[in-house]
Amino acid sequence: MTVLVTGIAGFIGSKLAQFLSSSGESVIGVDNFNDYYSVSLKRIRVAKLLVPFGVEVRNLDISNNNQVKGLIKDVKPTSIFHLAAQAGVRLPLNQVNKYVDSNLVGFNNILSNAVEQEIPNLLYASSSSVYGNSKNLPYRESDLTLRPLSFYGATKLSNELITPTLLRGSSTRVRGLRFFTVYGPWGRPDMAYFRLINSALNNETFNLYGNGKASRDFTYIDDVVSAIDKLHSELQSRAFEFSDIVNVGGGNPASMLEMIDIISGYTKVKLNIKELSKHHNDVDSTNADPSYLESLVGSSPKTKLQDGLAQVVEWGRVPEIKGLLPEWIASSI
Repeated sequence: MTVLVTGIAGFIGSKLAQFLSSSGESVIGVDNFNDYYSVSLKRIRVAKLLVPFGVEVRNLDISNNNQVKGLIKDVKPTSIFHLAAQAGVRLPLNQVNKYVDSNLVGFNNILSNAVEQEIPNLLYASSSSVYGNSKNLPYRESDLTLRPLSFYGATKLSNELITPTLLRGSSTRVRGLRFFTVYGPWGRPDMAYFRLINSALNNETFNLYGNGKASRDFTYIDDVVSAIDKLHSELQSRAFEFSDIVNVGGGNPASMLEMIDIISGYTKVKLNIKELSKHHNDVDSTNADPSYLESLVGSSPKTKLQDGLAQVVEWGRVPEIKGLLPEWIASSI
C-alpha cells in the first residue's frame, strides 16, 4: 500500500513521512518548496530525514488542480496525509492571497479529488488557531462558538466546515487534526522556541512580542507523529462518509516567560530579550482538551516541555546546525 504526504518537506510532514516509511509504508510526498521560510532548511530535511528511507519527493503546487488530479490518479494512495498549507498568522494584508491559494483552493483540490477518486482515508492539518481568543478553556472540539483572530485561522476553520459537505455518498472518510504549537528538532524557524534557542546558542537578540505572559500548549513532534499514526489506524475502522475533528495537544500550556526560563536554565545563558508590542493576530493562550483524542487512541501527548526543549537544544548544538540557525531565522523575518 502507498500513502501520500503533502507538505512533505515541512516540519511535521518530513517527520511523519520518515516514521511511516520506517514502519514499512511506501511513502510518496509532494511539496512546492515555497520561501515562507528557508528553502534550504526544507531541502536539508529531505536529504537528512527522507532520502535515507527511500521516500520519493515530488515538486508540486496543490493550488494547481490538474496537477493534484494527475498526482492522485498516478499514485493511487490508500491514505492521504494532507499537511501542506501556508503557515503562520502574521502575513500582511497584501499577502493573504497565499493563504487563499494554499489553504482554501489547495485544500479543496486535495479533498475533492480524494472524494472523486475514492481514496479511502484522508487526514488533514487544522490548527488551534481556529479557537481564536476563546474563553472556554480548555478548548474542546465540541465548541461551536469559534472566532479565529487571524486569516490563517479562518482558512483552517473553513476547511473543517467544508469537509462534511463533500463526503455525502462518498467512499472516503476524513479526519481533521487541530495541532497545538508543535515543536522539536528540525522545526520551523518562524516559531518562538526556535528563535529562543538560537539566541542562547549564537548570542543573538530575541524579539519578544508582548509581555511574555501569553501561553501555548506546546506539543512535542514525536508525540504528534505518534498521535497521527494512531488516529490514522482508528479512522480506518469508521464507515465511509465519516468526518471528525481531533485536538492534538496534551493540555499542559506554558507561558513564554516559562519557556525563556527553561532554555536559559538548560543552556546556562542569560538571554538578550527585546520586548515589542503584541501582534494583533497573536492569541493570549491555547489549551487543548485531549479527552476525545484519548478516547480514540488511548493516549495523548505527554512529553514535558523541559525534556522536549532539551532535545531541540542538543540538536541545535550540532555544529552543522548551529551555524545555519541564524540564516534560517533571517529567512522568515
